[in-house]
Amino acid sequence: MNMALNTPNDFLLSVLEGLVDGILLVSPQGELIFANTPAAELCQKLNSNQPYPTEVWRSCEALIESRQWYGDRPLVIESELQLEDHQTYRIRVQWLQLDEPCLLVRLEDQQRSLQSLAVTEAKKFGLTPREAEVWFLKRCNLSRKEIAAQLFITIDTVKKHLGNIQSKRQAHQESWC
Repeated sequence: MNMALNTPNDFLLSVLEGLVDGILLVSPQGELIFANTPAAELCQKLNSNQPYPTEVWRSCEALIESRQWYGDRPLVIESELQLEDHQTYRIRVQWLQLDEPCLLVRLEDQQRSLQSLAVTEAKKFGLTPREAEVWFLKRCNLSRKEIAAQLFITIDTVKKHLGNIQSKRQAHQESWC
């Protein structure tokens, strides 16, 4: 549900629409106010009859209830949502003050985040394209055997790449000392 951009918060909503992570704005009563495209696609993928997954509302409720103990102190409630295809999303909920207070829900695709981190580190450490592939899979907690199978290389080749990656990481760290 994309809200028409005709409020004083047009700029904020257009920024939220442009983010890679799924973004929901939810009222304290549970009404969906806004969903950017990635969030709407995720909710549609879950094919639920609800505007957003139940796990999201549980996190929202935890944040609402936390006001009893923490007042207006800024808090972020985190949880995870795992889909049937083993794709994991981190759910982060915090208060956002617009015209009225609402809940800002971020749905972060864990694999996409790991991939971005691996790409950044590959550039930082000067990894080859193949080393970058191995590093990404290692970041996804795949075993050497699983990495070898996925990349159609031997386990010894995976070990060699991981050794090269470790050497490049250490060289980078030493250059910063």
